[in-house]
Amino acid sequence: MPYPGGSAMQSGAAYQNWYLALLISYAYLEPDFIIYPEALRSKTVIIDDINVKSRLGKTVYSAKFRSSSKRLHWDQSNLHSQGIFKEFKKQHFADPNCKMVLVSESNCYLFSEVFIRARNAELANQIYEVLQSDYAIEQWEEAKQYLGYDDFQLIEFAKKVEIRCLPLIEIQNLLKHRFVHIGHHNSVKNLFYNKACECSSHKTKIDKKAIINWFYEEMIEFNN
Repeated sequence: MPYPGGSAMQSGAAYQNWYLALLISYAYLEPDFIIYPEALRSKTVIIDDINVKSRLGKTVYSAKFRSSSKRLHWDQSNLHSQGIFKEFKKQHFADPNCKMVLVSESNCYLFSEVFIRARNAELANQIYEVLQSDYAIEQWEEAKQYLGYDDFQLIEFAKKVEIRCLPLIEIQNLLKHRFVHIGHHNSVKNLFYNKACECSSHKTKIDKKAIINWFYEEMIEFNN
């Protein structure tokens, strides 16, 4: 259901900004973590919801509140109709080293199970052995049709695709709990969400230096 009084589009924007707020908490607590919300599209940036650069490399996040399916699950027809397959394929072609993450309240069996199994295949001819079940094989073959990949290409694609299935309330709780031990957790949660909305609107880069300045401006000091 959409948030009370809001449209599905507003729900999606709110969900994306809450997830951005959670990533902001990572940028404060982890080294070399830089966030680009609503990143400018380029030859190597196709998925522009949230881009992150860290010491582990580049990750792009596509935040989708919920699947439009009545089952509230991302089946492949939804991945196709909502443009997720198309954007992920373009992103993978533009930057094969980039990790792509779908963030949603709805899970996706293809991403969370089939692709994880497929990563264990060292050679394309091992794919049916590692997939193990007939249903997983059916899903694999269907994905090849939607994406226009052969087994080898889909294995490489699967290595770069993940899903984070997070209900909105869990995102909010994770954000708050990261700061419980040092105080001001509710103030920090609200500050990060408000700044997420602001930075998304203005396409503003976020790093630890910016976050420290926010704390200074809001006069938030942590317990020792």
